[in-house]
Parts: sequence; C-alpha cells; structure tokens
Amino acid sequence: MRFRALDSWRGICALLVAAHHLEVHGFVYWQPLIRNAWLFVDFFFVLSGFVIAHAYGERLSKGPEIVAFVVRRFGRLWPLHVAVLASLVLFEVSRLVIAHWHPIAGERIAFTADRSVYAIITNLFLVQSLGVHAYETWNGPAWSISTEFFTYLIFAAVCFAAPKRAPRMAVSTILALAGVFVLARFSQFGMRETFAWALPRCVYGFFLGTLIYELWRRGLSKRVGGSAAEAAVVALVIAFIIFIPGHAELEYLATPLFGIAVLVFAAGRGAISHVLTRRAPTALGRWSYSIYMVHTLVLVAFFSAVHAGEIATGRHWLIHLPNGQAIVDLGNGAENSVLFVIYLAFTVGLSALTWRFIELPGQAFFGSFLRPRQAVTGAQMT
Repeated sequence: MRFRALDSWRGICALLVAAHHLEVHGFVYWQPLIRNAWLFVDFFFVLSGFVIAHAYGERLSKGPEIVAFVVRRFGRLWPLHVAVLASLVLFEVSRLVIAHWHPIAGERIAFTADRSVYAIITNLFLVQSLGVHAYETWNGPAWSISTEFFTYLIFAAVCFAAPKRAPRMAVSTILALAGVFVLARFSQFGMRETFAWALPRCVYGFFLGTLIYELWRRGLSKRVGGSAAEAAVVALVIAFIIFIPGHAELEYLATPLFGIAVLVFAAGRGAISHVLTRRAPTALGRWSYSIYMVHTLVLVAFFSAVHAGEIATGRHWLIHLPNGQAIVDLGNGAENSVLFVIYLAFTVGLSALTWRFIELPGQAFFGSFLRPRQAVTGAQMT
C-alpha cells in the first residue's frame, strides 16, 4: 500500500527545503515559510518512521530479513548520495585548477574545511553527522541521510529484540523520548542540530513516526481524516512554521505536530488529499529524495556562475548582511524572484533525471544481491 498524499507532501516539503537554501534577496527569500523551512526535515523523519514501520515492522523479527532490509535501505540512500558527492568533488577539483592558474586573494583553498578529503571518507561511510565534524560537510542536506541510515539499524535491532507489538511500541516510545531528551540536554542547537547530536534528532522523529503508524493501524486515521481535519492540520503546520521557529523550547513540538499531519493524511480521504494524488504532486513525491539531495549541486553551479559574472563584469551581486551571511541581489526584486523560479525548475528537472538514471538503477543494483532469497520469499523492493 502506498500513501500517495503523504508521498506528495514529501515532495512539496523537499521543494520548500530547496527554496530555503537559495540565498537570493527578495520577497520570496524573506517569507517566514521559506526562512523556516529547515524544520520540514523533521517531517521527513516522522514520515520515514511511519512508512518503514508499515513496510517492515512485522518482517524484521528474523535475522535474514534484517540483512535484506539493510541492503535495501543502503541501496535507497547511497547511490544518489555518492553521485552528488562525486559531482561536488569535481567542482572542488575545478576550483583547485582555477586557483592554480588564476589565484584570487581571499578565495577559500580547495579541499579544506567542510570540503576536506577526510570529509569525503566520512561521507562515503555515511558517518559525517555522527559527531565526527564540527559543521556540515560537502552536500549539507546529506546530514539527514547519515543519521537516518543508522536509525534504520536501530529500528531493525528493536524489531528483532522485541518481535511482539506491545514491547516494540514500549521500546519505540522510550527511544523517541530519549532522542528528544538528549537533543535538548546536550545540543547547543536543539532542533537545528545537524552534525554533533543529529542522530538523536532523527531518532526522535523516526520512532515517533513508528508510534503514529500504530495509531493508523488501529483505525484512528479514519476517524480523524477528512477535508476539515486536513485543512485544519495544514493551517496549523503553516502557522507553526511561520511563528514558532526562534522560540527554541517550542521548536521540539514540530515533531509531534508533523506526526498529527501524517496521521490525518494517511487516511487520504479529504479534498486536499484528492488534489495531492494528481499527476504533478505525485511526480514531486516520486522525485522528492532527488530534489532534497541534488539542489546543492544546482546551488553550487548557481553561485559559481554569479561569482564568475562578478569577476567578468566588475559588478557586485553579493551583499553581506550584518550577521556575516552573503546573499545574491541583482538590484531588482522581480529579477531576484525570477531566479527562485529558475532555480526550482532546474532542481526539479535535474531530480527527474537523477531519479530515473541514478536512483532506480542504484536500487536495482543493490536489490540484485537479494534476488536468490526474493525468489524464495517473494519479498519486494521497497
């Protein structure tokens, strides 16, 4: 069973996260829904816990199934991740070559800081967000898949150790509470954590998602679903994203709020769900992982082009804010807004290609290692 409305929401949220990372001065950039869209990563964690519990919760009590699960999840995450990483490394090589022939004062030295060779290794093994760096590295958004993969392993261990539903729910509750406690107690960034205590942030969302699945399985979704409930929860989420970030002690409530949204839209019975199952939203859902992962490539190409244009024309399109942040400003609000549209269009177009030519072949490749067993068990790639 596919939760098509939830898939579409994943695509929409991925697009909002991509918009959040484009630093171009203008009306779109300063909208609170865009500036605070980083919180939608926690929606991904909750949704992942919900979907994985649905697909694998009853199958992971057996050792061989755990191996197949880990291979499938690795095959889902790693191929696109390593392809984007390789592309960013090529960009860094070009920076090295350009710096050799045309050195520019003040330019960052290639393969240093967040683009170090050591960080390539940690990214290849998906450990870059487990406290081994003091900042995000290479493809920044990939911090979440680093934590998510290891959360999958924790989930598999829980299912194996507690095959019965009641004990598994109890352990999941403890893990969700432990995740938010560790995050609040030890991280100086709280819900904004992405590299030191990022794993507890993911564990918090993921295991709350598994508990939401149990509520769905018991039929609660059918009782709370419908057009009115969908409209209410969308309004509540938008209000939360606009007004709450900045109040650190309240940001932790984003995760249970996303859990409510998942529960409501899992029923797929309302008018908004009906719209979300149409062609365009479902395509975004299909490409959501690619949108999330490849938009950094588009950003790197975009800012490289801006920098090259500045050098070639002598104009200055980068402005520096009081907080030290640099954003692009072409001097015209309409032109800046058009840049957002172009950027998102390029991101979606590239995502459609990477989904077709990297994600699907990558999953098939790793799935091929499981075919002998699948012939016996009838298991399917998820």
